[in-house]
Amino acid sequence: MQHPYKSKKLSLFIVLLSCFHILNAQTKDKDCAQFIMIDAIGSGMRLALSPDTVTISEGEAYYLRILLKSCKGAMYIERYSKSTGNIVFSGNYMDAVKLDTVDAWAVDPVTGIRSPRPKKGMQYFPLRTGLWKYYNNKGTLRKVEEYVNGKIVATGK
Repeated sequence: MQHPYKSKKLSLFIVLLSCFHILNAQTKDKDCAQFIMIDAIGSGMRLALSPDTVTISEGEAYYLRILLKSCKGAMYIERYSKSTGNIVFSGNYMDAVKLDTVDAWAVDPVTGIRSPRPKKGMQYFPLRTGLWKYYNNKGTLRKVEEYVNGKIVATGK
């Protein structure tokens, strides 16, 4: 017969291990399998689902703050100037309707010549939605656009 103290200790250990596993599964980033085209910056990126906003450097001039809600492209995005720290724009994307096939390109690092690759790529093209805000170089709001299903429906300040 097993000692009751050991049985309780084992049960507590199993419960704690289960809780840790559930917590770990909820906070772990999940890499998205496909590229997501961000038309506001003219570039596609492979992103990861995360419970937190992530910061992504865009070379020497800008950085992005992205809260990705879905691997099909639903996200909230902000772009900032590295030199001033001011916001450049902010807005939301909704999920892409479908996964699109795109031509893959390669850029020769020596000549800078862009040439098609024989392989096709797959990419989501999410749609802008809601209010998009654009700011001047001092961080003051200069323009607001409203989008519904990727189409601009109103503009103003």
